[in-house]
Amino acid sequence: MEEYKEDAENYINLVNDFNGLHDTEYDKAYALHKMALAQYERWSFILLEVRKHEMETRTKQPALKDRIEHVMRTLNNIYTSSRMVWSKAKNDLNQGKC
Repeated sequence: MEEYKEDAENYINLVNDFNGLHDTEYDKAYALHKMALAQYERWSFILLEVRKHEMETRTKQPALKDRIEHVMRTLNNIYTSSRMVWSKAKNDLNQGKC
């Protein structure tokens, strides 16, 4: 799985960045929400490649597919949570809190 090493590193970096997100870091939340969406798309494509490879070789890789699906769920959660923080900025701006 050497071909996905950079994707795995990008995912780990995104998770680490998200773990350090504070609810007032609106710019960072916006960037994270965009990165999570882009990475979700990439991991979706990787899952498609794994499924195609299974069909070509007739070998199943359930553990790998389960892990990719977990990554995709985590990315979706990061996307949603970051979007919520970013959306909070609009409310705070409208209420004069920022």
